[in-house]
Amino acid sequence: MPRALLLPLVLLAGSLVVPASATASVSATAGSAGASGSLTASAAETLLSQGKPSTASSTESASLGPAGAFDGDLTGTRWASAEGHDPEWIQVDLGAVTPISRVRLTWEAAYARAYQIQTSLDGVSWTAVHSTTSGDGGTDDLTVTGEGRFVRMYGTARGTSYGYSLHEMQVYGDTPGNPGGPEYQAENATLSQATVASNHAGYTGSGFVDYVNTVGGYVEWTVQAATAGPATLTFRYANGTTAVRPLAIAVNGTVANRDFPGTGAWATWSDLTLTATLKAGANTVRATATGAAGGPNLDKLTVGASSGGETFVVAAAGDIAEQCTASSSSCAHPKTANLVKSMNPDFVITMGDNQYDDARLQDFTAYYDKTWGAFKNKTRPSAGNHESYDPAGFEAGYKSYFGPIAFPNGKSYYSYDRGNWHFVALDSNLFDQSAQINWLKADLAATDKRCVAAYWHHPLFSSGEHGNDPVSKPVWQILYERRADLVLNGHDHHYERFAPQNPNAQADPNGIVEVLGGMGGASPYNIENVQPNSQKRLSGTFGVVKLTMGDSTFSSQLIGVDGQVKDTSPTYTCH
Repeated sequence: MPRALLLPLVLLAGSLVVPASATASVSATAGSAGASGSLTASAAETLLSQGKPSTASSTESASLGPAGAFDGDLTGTRWASAEGHDPEWIQVDLGAVTPISRVRLTWEAAYARAYQIQTSLDGVSWTAVHSTTSGDGGTDDLTVTGEGRFVRMYGTARGTSYGYSLHEMQVYGDTPGNPGGPEYQAENATLSQATVASNHAGYTGSGFVDYVNTVGGYVEWTVQAATAGPATLTFRYANGTTAVRPLAIAVNGTVANRDFPGTGAWATWSDLTLTATLKAGANTVRATATGAAGGPNLDKLTVGASSGGETFVVAAAGDIAEQCTASSSSCAHPKTANLVKSMNPDFVITMGDNQYDDARLQDFTAYYDKTWGAFKNKTRPSAGNHESYDPAGFEAGYKSYFGPIAFPNGKSYYSYDRGNWHFVALDSNLFDQSAQINWLKADLAATDKRCVAAYWHHPLFSSGEHGNDPVSKPVWQILYERRADLVLNGHDHHYERFAPQNPNAQADPNGIVEVLGGMGGASPYNIENVQPNSQKRLSGTFGVVKLTMGDSTFSSQLIGVDGQVKDTSPTYTCH
């Protein structure tokens, strides 16, 4: 298969209950022929730098600040220093002293000929962990040994007459207090219709496994567990195409099907993690290709201890179905529906304006139902202003189409639980009515879940054409006082992710993360007035927000209709 930049590690989740043991007592044997498997006790790498606070010695312009090198976008955003000056530097604050194992620099045309990678415990005294005087631009993937809270690129000689410019600086290492488990190299497992290769950079061990382009090839490990119990199985893989490559993951014969999305390039490695329950003794883990294009390139399997909590995936978008069908190449909602299908989420959230223009029942049937309707039974919708325009009556078509899915208690606002999460679907068309506000207060007071997410249509904060909508501020205040974690909105037809903040737009570690996902299919809006705490904005990009919800954590990604990851958030811990 064809091959050949590094996207951030993607943590996806499965619900397969299949388990394990104290990882220190796990061993591997490769194959039915009795070949010995390769076990590495080193910690699994984690992307540490994305979305973390960053500073630089200078910037060429306000739009080319240091945050652009730590946002997960390898080609669009960047940091650029002032031109014609040495030295210049860019640094990131990881938040805690952390072991560092790798730094990856994706240069723009203005690269460094001579530079150092430096670490610091305090941001004052620096130690060089890598030096070069022969940089040639492109991508530098550097293996380093060191530790620090701060990591910086310190450029001393430019490679061009301009300045220094990085599309992305990615720092990898071991999350403090969360070391990885034993690793089983794919090249030492039992293989069928697959071969060992080493022609793409970034693999661990002596190589990686390349599936043949056909159904049925597999990689199989035998994992010994001293005791039974829950565990995580993490597959490190690369998929340099935009199409997903599905694998059937069988643990002792129990199968969970998982899609392995594109990683952008064959030298770009990512992680997919599922939860399993291992039995005491020998366990067979087999990853079988179920698509005609074969499986992704597999580097290794890591077995880790599990907290026992559930992890699940949610797909989310608002502003979805224009009055068009797949017969028109410009029609976007069939393409975003295909994204949802490839994600195979546990359920789907919509943030209003599900159907344009007046959300009549016949339009829901003719358009939305032909695409996003495929997920109707696992959709948890909310209403937008276009649902209120129906000539048949306020939200009449919306109610007729979704029925009790959107009105489980006869009202257009409701709540539900999944794992350690409490979800609240609200109707921002009715925020001026006390009944919903009083219900929300009582609902939040009654839940004992640690993590709380809420979603509705009109955002309190937006840098788009509609801008901030104060109708949502009282609801934000209620959620903030309950220490809610996440708010999802639509209305403005762009993507935007905000840092935690309070209802007064002040940065606050105890605040709420807002994600605006109004790019489900409606015509895009422009970014007009950038708001405080806005960390990432994209206009003109159709896509779906992919949420990975852990027992006490969450993270998000924007996946574009080209299958590429457009943005990845930090992993947040629930309040």
